[in-house]
Amino acid sequence: MLETYSSQSRSLLKILRQSWLRPIAKVIERITIPGILLHYALRKRCIAALARSALINGATQVVVIGAGFDPICLELHRDFANTQFWELDHPATQRHKLRMFANIGAERVHFVAMDLSANAFDTQALIDSSFDPTQRTCWIAEGLLMYLTPEVVSSLMKTIEDLSAPGSTFVFTFMEKQTDNRIRFHRQSGIVDWWLRRRGEPFLWGTTRAELVEFARPWRVARFFDDNDLREVEPTVNNERIASGEVICLAEI
Repeated sequence: MLETYSSQSRSLLKILRQSWLRPIAKVIERITIPGILLHYALRKRCIAALARSALINGATQVVVIGAGFDPICLELHRDFANTQFWELDHPATQRHKLRMFANIGAERVHFVAMDLSANAFDTQALIDSSFDPTQRTCWIAEGLLMYLTPEVVSSLMKTIEDLSAPGSTFVFTFMEKQTDNRIRFHRQSGIVDWWLRRRGEPFLWGTTRAELVEFARPWRVARFFDDNDLREVEPTVNNERIASGEVICLAEI
């Protein structure tokens, strides 16, 4: 299934299946987070499928918060001609992507510079870029919220709810708190903890599924997708290890 989905997923899955890479990847994963590469590939597959479903069912806008170098807007832009797309990200990250998009002609992809770790969500900047709060929107925050404080995450959820027409969706990932309340992937090594601290990017927010149902209100949690669900998305992975601890949530308004 991944082979028929997107160039990024196909490339990542192809790399993962190279015989020469497997021993190297296994060593790296063994000392960091076992199964993390496959987790990333399947996470993207699942989120993109949820976005496509939202667009097929009436959403006309997609907003990716903390887009980084993810090509999801470009890929959806090719397939949904009547949809507008926005990427919100730190200006330093966006500079590189803006240069690339200038040569592609993706005129329906809008870029709004925003640093959520330092500033509040800039609602006016989004609206000034032609975003329409009366239209149904699919919001995406992949691999982002765990780096924000609980207060910032809560504020963000309320802000985008105010900007969402009935029928809008919010697809995001979150770290599931472990029984000892630590926020990390299962089997995550101390090397990863050290690396995140060194880069100044420790995980700041995690929750349980039960807590999230209340925390996310007025968003209504429709479904969770964990490592077991991701395995069903791509049956060809068989018994390969998939990292666990980060969960995808589909919420609706």
